[in-house]
Amino acid sequence: MNNLKSLLTGKYMLWLLLAIPGVMMTLNYAKGQFKYEDIMHITGEFAARMLIISLIASPIRLMFPKTKVAQWLLRNRRFFGVAAFAYTLLHTIFYVLEFPISKIVNESIELSILTGWIAFFVFIPLAMTSTNAAVKRMGRNWKKLQQWVYLAAIMAFAHWALLGLQGEEGSMAGALAHFVPVMLLQLYRVYKQKFSK
Repeated sequence: MNNLKSLLTGKYMLWLLLAIPGVMMTLNYAKGQFKYEDIMHITGEFAARMLIISLIASPIRLMFPKTKVAQWLLRNRRFFGVAAFAYTLLHTIFYVLEFPISKIVNESIELSILTGWIAFFVFIPLAMTSTNAAVKRMGRNWKKLQQWVYLAAIMAFAHWALLGLQGEEGSMAGALAHFVPVMLLQLYRVYKQKFSK
């Protein structure tokens, strides 16, 4: 009974819950139920939301140190970070499959697209080193590498917001609605840690 309970509430169940939306999106897109614009919007938002959840874990723990939610977020933030990369990868795959390579290369110099590519490539080493073995092997260097997630977050926000400046409906509002609360929480974290010292 205990084994069943730990299975249902453990990391495997969390992985399953994080993966289901991606599987459903892909199947619906393959069936023609989503247009290209729809799938890009949905995968982009999921990537951002997973990243945001991973980023708010520390500030929430500082605000509510004894709550189970804060402890759960902190314990599982690596899972959400990997999920953010997985949805970013899915987002990128749909983009690459939609256009010829010449168009992708030409668009890559546009700031709205370049920021997205930077976020994607920063995510790669972070995702590759998110295993327990990598944490143990890298020691203190692991935390230094993981600090690059803030650059990925800034680039993801810029990518989303700049698409809005280019006329993509709802992109600017969506980017601000998702990332401004995270920015405020991160400022709180920095202030709290500095003040505590």
